[in-house]
Amino acid sequence: MNTEAISFGLPFYGKGNELGEYEAESVQKTLDNSYVPAPILEARQVQDRLLEERFKGLPLAIADIGCGDGYHGEIFGPSAKSYHGFEISSEMARKAREKFKHIEGAKVFEGDASKFYLAPNTYDVVWSLYFTAGNFRGEFADLSDYTDDYLDKNPAFIGIIGNFFRSLKVGGKLFMCVYKDSPLTEATQRTFYKQTGQTVLTPLGSRFVATKENFWSVRWTEASMLSNLRACGIEADQVSFNELNEISWLVEVTK
Repeated sequence: MNTEAISFGLPFYGKGNELGEYEAESVQKTLDNSYVPAPILEARQVQDRLLEERFKGLPLAIADIGCGDGYHGEIFGPSAKSYHGFEISSEMARKAREKFKHIEGAKVFEGDASKFYLAPNTYDVVWSLYFTAGNFRGEFADLSDYTDDYLDKNPAFIGIIGNFFRSLKVGGKLFMCVYKDSPLTEATQRTFYKQTGQTVLTPLGSRFVATKENFWSVRWTEASMLSNLRACGIEADQVSFNELNEISWLVEVTK
């Protein structure tokens, strides 16, 4: 793929600032299995196994939204036609570039994923793994602004996912690892943040968990996911909910 087809400037929604040093450190902790509660670790492992069984070794054009330190690029990049990681954290992008430097066709695009122009008919596969798609949000000073109406039609999620969905080839696949909305999932999220040294601000029973350190993660019902996807131009018959474990799905969208 010609990387000139990717540029900054499309004014969608999302977190527009670089992650600070502390936030980057916290992101790294979320990728470290020693901090991860067992249900989340299990979901990650099942997700990775499913994707490896389907796509490892294939010459595909892949986009990775929130590529982190480049872990999945190391797995899928060597055989890929192209592997493009999109990452807002400068420190994570640096680590991913280090991992990608010997992988032909692997490249990291640093910045807010909502602000890239992506040419249509570009990717065979797009994914947002390890629950990243549940972090997309607009920046509000008051957590009460994240109402049910907002969560059911989240402009940040719609802007990012809609943009990447349009970049898929016909027949291409979009995958998102997401949390199911249940009390067990909420308890697991709260434990996860506490184990990474963060302070949870949201009361029990909220549809998302937010921390003093500016992290935010939503949980989904099938209805709330379909509502958001419909705003991206995706119909219900294009969507499958693949169960990873009792707290999570791997949502699969076919263009």
